[in-house]
Amino acid sequence: MWFLNQETGCTWEVTDKELMLRLQASGHYEQVNEPKQVEAEQDVAQTKVQAVKNMKRTEKAQAKEEQEPVHE
Repeated sequence: MWFLNQETGCTWEVTDKELMLRLQASGHYEQVNEPKQVEAEQDVAQTKVQAVKNMKRTEKAQAKEEQEPVHE
């Protein structure tokens, strides 16, 4: 079964019956049909883009820290 985390938008395949029951009882998860392959590929591409953005942001912050004079 597949479950959608309504807070993050991530879809998870769950095979453990006990976990399925807990997720169904939770207000944060919704049981959904198996996601289409195209959607999964788009999610991977979007995740890669976000990772690159985060890396660039980290590099900029690091460069800025290196440029700032150290006050002691």
